[in-house]
Amino acid sequence: MRSGPVVASALRLLSTACRVGAWVLVALVVADAVLPAGPRSLLLGINGLVTSIIPWPISGLLVFVTPFGGAFRGDFAIAAVVLLLADWALYRASVSLRRATWEA
Repeated sequence: MRSGPVVASALRLLSTACRVGAWVLVALVVADAVLPAGPRSLLLGINGLVTSIIPWPISGLLVFVTPFGGAFRGDFAIAAVVLLLADWALYRASVSLRRATWEA
């Protein structure tokens, strides 16, 4: 039995999960930076959850106050970039594995 297609599908699924997670973080960075205080306070639970997931070396890194009264969360932005890079690498590996399976 060939495990190539199964592994390629798993890599593609992980790639999609990384992409979705990255775009959720991007949306959270924008919302934290530009929303007024009332709606932004609704995001406190989500911010706390994401902060607990982010590795401690970058947690709280590059957090700046914005002119809108919010905060640009650099740690969330860095995590989004890392997830997008992981998405790219996993997708490339998936395509490469699928191509190798088709050629064999």
